[in-house]
Amino acid sequence: MKKYLLIAGLLILFSTLTIFQVAAQNFDFNEDFAKYDIGTSPRSIKTSGAATIARPQGQQGKWLILQDNITYKLNRPASLPNSFTFEFDILAQAEQIKDISPISFGFVKDNAARDYISNGGAFVQLHYYDADAVNIGNYDLKKEANTKFDLSATANRLLHVKLVVRGNQMAVYLDDIKLADTNLFQPRSARYFYISGPNKSENGARLFISNFKIAGS
Repeated sequence: MKKYLLIAGLLILFSTLTIFQVAAQNFDFNEDFAKYDIGTSPRSIKTSGAATIARPQGQQGKWLILQDNITYKLNRPASLPNSFTFEFDILAQAEQIKDISPISFGFVKDNAARDYISNGGAFVQLHYYDADAVNIGNYDLKKEANTKFDLSATANRLLHVKLVVRGNQMAVYLDDIKLADTNLFQPRSARYFYISGPNKSENGARLFISNFKIAGS
């Protein structure tokens, strides 16, 4: 009898672990901030500073304002899975794109939101004040690549970002244009998303993000 109880217990344990593994590998997440009132802080976001929902002039939907010198992360304890697609929209409202200093986003090894992150982990940096420069890399792997994309044309319109991660590889798309597809992760490293606002914005320029979509498998 004890033998059968032991076997039954082990089967339950293995079944539970399998469920947890499947759940960890199927990470689907959508956030457009529609359920939050203007001026409130979304529960889905954690930050080292202020997180505020706004409706940018001339735009539909609700958006998170990216404050200068502030880093934002998802308020979720689980690391992203080994393979996933991460999409979101950026809106840069400015008289000219050069009024905004660079912003960076990507994936780091922990979900702490205490300090400002610039080019941490597997990163993408948009050099707005250079008008067309994008930097992609991971300094832990001593990897860095400079490429070009016309950021000046994205002022006052949506810029769609798509990051496709497959194992240690990450492909970077801006407006469906592939800018890179390279090894940007260390094996078995945790992956937590972050995005950091610019160091400085001038002449009333403001940055917003929304429409997060994550599909993991």
